[in-house]
Amino acid sequence: MWHPYDFVFVPGQTPLTSLKFLVFISISHFAVTYSLEIFMANRKKPIDVRRIQRYNNLLIGIFSATSFVLATILAYRDGRFVSWDRLVCHRPTPKGAYALLWYIFYLSKLWEFTDVYFVILNKTPVLMHFRWHHQTTPSVVLAGLLGDISYEWPIIVSNTLLHTFMYPHFAGLWNVYPILLVLGAWQLIAGLGISVYAFAAGCDGSFYAQAWGLLMYITYTMGYLNEHFHLIDRLILLLSPSRRVLKKS
Repeated sequence: MWHPYDFVFVPGQTPLTSLKFLVFISISHFAVTYSLEIFMANRKKPIDVRRIQRYNNLLIGIFSATSFVLATILAYRDGRFVSWDRLVCHRPTPKGAYALLWYIFYLSKLWEFTDVYFVILNKTPVLMHFRWHHQTTPSVVLAGLLGDISYEWPIIVSNTLLHTFMYPHFAGLWNVYPILLVLGAWQLIAGLGISVYAFAAGCDGSFYAQAWGLLMYITYTMGYLNEHFHLIDRLILLLSPSRRVLKKS
């Protein structure tokens, strides 16, 4: 009888983890998103999928809370909290239940594609940060999984903790917008900070996986700052030639 502790992740052979699949699913998601936007642009009224969307958000919230708890318990079991170095920098390659949880976490990023589809069908504006984050997150998680980056635990728990509050919030279960701002910022600070630290400290894992993750976290941070504080928009306006012309006149 199969048991979670028997799970062994094999790069490229475990289902849906090849680079070919990643390219295929990324292009497919982009095509579906673009097609839905064209389709809905020609409709006056939205397609009412709010009930399905609400249940989907609740399910992702429950999954995220469960993943957060399990990731913490399994990391404790594996002695990851003995030292900072073992937690984020040098540790044995995960096997069994923890490796399975990491793999399922990757699959959940494909599940979250539905977020974008429901938003479009409801004729709600799709923010660029939201669009870019969902488009690229599977590649970040899969790169880390294939490259066996050593700091996956902080990435998983910061993301699942945010989603534990965020998805029920969007489902209308509670209103925790201030908490979402804090947890969203914390996720980016943790991800970006640990990614930089991994480079500086020579932590285990593929250089290319670390580099891709760091690059994406930089773009996510820029998107977050622009979405909530319009910092990028203000910088573009400040540096624009038209502004300099107006100042001279």
